[in-house]
Amino acid sequence: MKNINVLIVDDEPLAREIIQTHLSKIPNWTVVDTCINAEEAFETLLKSEIDVVFLDIQMPVITGIEFLESLQNPPLVIFTTAYSEYALKGFELNAVDYLLKPFTFARFYQTVEKVNKKLELQNDVSKTPQKEVTYLFVKHDGKLLKLDFSDILYIKAEQEYSSVFKTNGTLLVSMHLKLLETLLPEKQFTRIHRSYIVPHEIITSVYGNTVQIGTDIQLPIGSKYKEELLHKLQIK
Repeated sequence: MKNINVLIVDDEPLAREIIQTHLSKIPNWTVVDTCINAEEAFETLLKSEIDVVFLDIQMPVITGIEFLESLQNPPLVIFTTAYSEYALKGFELNAVDYLLKPFTFARFYQTVEKVNKKLELQNDVSKTPQKEVTYLFVKHDGKLLKLDFSDILYIKAEQEYSSVFKTNGTLLVSMHLKLLETLLPEKQFTRIHRSYIVPHEIITSVYGNTVQIGTDIQLPIGSKYKEELLHKLQIK
C-alpha cells in the first residue's frame, strides 16, 4: 500500500497529540502537518498532497464543517469532536467517519480500516470526469470567500497580497499572485506581467505590449510573458 499523507486540524494541543500517537502505530500513515485552525489547514492543502484529514468541528473563526464545505475537491475527512449533535451534518458532507472524543485506539483503528478500504476502492474504480470548476475560495480579512471566475476582470500583485478587480468592486486577498496563478485554471487565466493575471475571455485586443480589457482597461504585457499569452490566444 502506498504511503497515506495525513493532516490533523484541531485547536486543542492534547487532541492533536493523541491522534499523532495513535497514527505512529499505523504503518504507511504519515502526519504531514498539524494545524490549529482552518486557515493554517487551507495553506497546507495548497502546498502538500494530503490523502486524509482528521478535522475538529468546534474551532474559532471557521468551524470544521464550514472549512470542509469551502473545499472544491477535499481529501477524505474524519471528524473528531466532543459534540455528537454534528454527526448527521458530518455524514451529509461525506465524512468517512465521526470520532467522538474521547475515543480509544480500538475505535480509532476501525476508522483507519474504513479509510484503507475506501482508498483501495478509489484506486480500483476509474474516476468519473470532473465537472469544470468555476470558482475559487480566497483568504480575505481572516475568512475564506468564494470568488467566481466570471466576476474577475484582472488580478494585481500587492507585495504579499493581491487585489482582485471584479465586475462589482475590488477585493484584497491575503494570497501572493504566484499562489493564485497556480490555483486558477490555466485554460482560462494567464499571467501577462509580473504584476498581473487576466482571464482570456474578456481580452478585447492586444497591441504592442498592451492588453485591452473591455473598453477602458489597459494593462502592460511583460516581455517574458508575451509569447505564452499569444500562444494561448492562438495569435501567431
